[in-house]
Amino acid sequence: MQNSEKGSLNVLHFSVPGEVRGQGRPRAIIRAGHAAVYETAKDRSYKGLIQHYAYEELRRMGYESPAEPDACGFSVSIAVYMRCPQSFSRKKKEAALELQIMPCRKPDLDNIAKIYLDAMNGVVYPDDRMVTSLTVMKVFSDSDKVAVTVFWR
Repeated sequence: MQNSEKGSLNVLHFSVPGEVRGQGRPRAIIRAGHAAVYETAKDRSYKGLIQHYAYEELRRMGYESPAEPDACGFSVSIAVYMRCPQSFSRKKKEAALELQIMPCRKPDLDNIAKIYLDAMNGVVYPDDRMVTSLTVMKVFSDSDKVAVTVFWR
């Protein structure tokens, strides 16, 4: 990434529309007597979608490659917006949109964070070990999407 003035804060914000997925469980198969672990096609596809939106926003901002290899201190915020169920009454939907009711359904927050952090490896930062702060939340909304904000110096 381009180096900005020393000490200045860089911000990347992008959204991924559509229903959110969490990182699935690794799958295992035995081939020629050896176990091999692989990722499902759905997980690979969703990570590709995340990478696409992150990369496009980075290009729009004028960045060409991930941060310097010795960079550290990335702060990531992930906001998951989940559509209110059709079974909600008008009153319950209004309460949900005013954050009085929160979504307590799948996918789990830790699995959402895992798939997003892994997908941003090599696109936003060289490795997710460089992330030192993480915030993840789920709220109800009129539409499904995930908004990601990354801060770094």
